[in-house]
Amino acid sequence: MQLREAYLQRVVAEVEDLAAHVAVLKTRIAKQKVSVKLQYNWELDYVRNRFAEFKQRVQELEEAGDEQLEDAQKASELAWKDLQHAVDTLLTAMP
Repeated sequence: MQLREAYLQRVVAEVEDLAAHVAVLKTRIAKQKVSVKLQYNWELDYVRNRFAEFKQRVQELEEAGDEQLEDAQKASELAWKDLQHAVDTLLTAMP
């Protein structure tokens, strides 16, 4: 149980850090013309989907028994890396 709690605390800290990146992204998007917003619509949807996947994996981790804990943690780590990469890629690509 302590391992799960420590991991979940780390996840919360990482999400707070990512939220700062998302805030920058939102600011950039708000300043863009409609044509630019439409150009990046697919990437924005991808970020939303990656976040939903990550959220689901964290929920599974919270509910996992001791036998499934390691697998649930690995799945949440993969979802987290995908989410981070999606946000960083969009930040880099957007003017």
